[in-house]
Amino acid sequence: MAESGGSFLKLDHNKIRQAYEKALKTYGHRADVTGIDIGYKYKDGMRRDEIVLRVHLREKVDRDLLAEAELLPPEVDGVPLDVIQASYAPSSNGILASNGILALAARRHRRDPVQPGLSISHHLGTAGTIGAVVYDRTDGAACILSNKHVLAEAVLAEVGDQILQPGRTDGGRRDVDAIARLRRMYLGVKGDAAIAALNQTRQVRTAQYTTDAHVQRTRRAQVGDRAVKSGRTTGVTEATVDGVGRFKVKYGVQEFRIDGFKLRVRDPANPDNLELTFHGDSGSLWYDPATQEGLGLHFAGEDDHAPAAEFALACHLDAVLDELLVSLEPVAPEDFIAPGDVPPTPGPEPADPEPTPGPSGPTLADLLRGAGANEETLRNLSHDEACAAALREHGLSVTTGADGTLEIEIDPKKTRGRLRLVIEPE
Repeated sequence: MAESGGSFLKLDHNKIRQAYEKALKTYGHRADVTGIDIGYKYKDGMRRDEIVLRVHLREKVDRDLLAEAELLPPEVDGVPLDVIQASYAPSSNGILASNGILALAARRHRRDPVQPGLSISHHLGTAGTIGAVVYDRTDGAACILSNKHVLAEAVLAEVGDQILQPGRTDGGRRDVDAIARLRRMYLGVKGDAAIAALNQTRQVRTAQYTTDAHVQRTRRAQVGDRAVKSGRTTGVTEATVDGVGRFKVKYGVQEFRIDGFKLRVRDPANPDNLELTFHGDSGSLWYDPATQEGLGLHFAGEDDHAPAAEFALACHLDAVLDELLVSLEPVAPEDFIAPGDVPPTPGPEPADPEPTPGPSGPTLADLLRGAGANEETLRNLSHDEACAAALREHGLSVTTGADGTLEIEIDPKKTRGRLRLVIEPE
């Protein structure tokens, strides 16, 4: 089993990085490509102590069946190229699946103090995991960090919405369990992340639940790193960083290109059928257990129950902290910044590309047509991933009349005509 240390012994780091950038430009646009990274080579399901450039495909097809333009070369500028079959989607939030995996009970309960590793959600959401306690660099406010698709999961989520601990699926109620309000959110090339400002109704611990790790600084993950996370559903699990690069992740009907790293179990054959992550672990923080440095925020996993297929995806922690203007350590008043005064990130920043349209399917009008006009319908729609993604992409405007009527109006660009859903007051 390969470990850290053999990562770049066989290839010059700059050379493989240049090959990676070239592969992104050459193959990243292809519809069948789901990711490009630098990672371990595999042969017959076994991890080899060799670092290569990897192109991830939705489906591996026999070379004899491909047109010449579809063929991938054996190497890019002298760097060996390997092909991996994989598709990526954000980890579903905390709804129990049919294979019987249950969340660890203590993490799903109302807790005081609140701390990373516990259940959390938007008040209309399901359940994910608190990744870290962070501090707003603009005013010093203590906040919780998790994924955007956890803290802002609902279709109509907006700044100021209540955040519950435990998450709504775990019994959280707005009248007694609200601990924070949504403050900022981001979904793009830097990651899937959001913060919510704590309301000081409960005590707060910064240490990870059950491991007591205090993550107060970050570093970039490297191939071969050992990483640990503390999550709402699978608890404390350990993994090896298997590859670092850019991955196409489907959110409903859209695909986003997200920079980050892929994790796999220490023994890739996974003879003990370990679950690295599962539904409800979204937002967990992956960190180096030796140094307690934060590496990334978990946001995607797999639904294939084959032991050898187990993996997780995380976005780089330093990138989302910078994007959301937060720090892992308290911020003194003299160090506060104005949102518009944020210094540029050193080095070239990858452009945040437009989402790649997903496969053809029902239009937004198809998704909403025939829906009953009541608040419960709206709540149900907010948990339909395809509908949620479609709504976010269509200039959604919401107004409330003097009589309490809620009117949702959608730009007609992709709805084949203007569509209006009216929610009458009870």
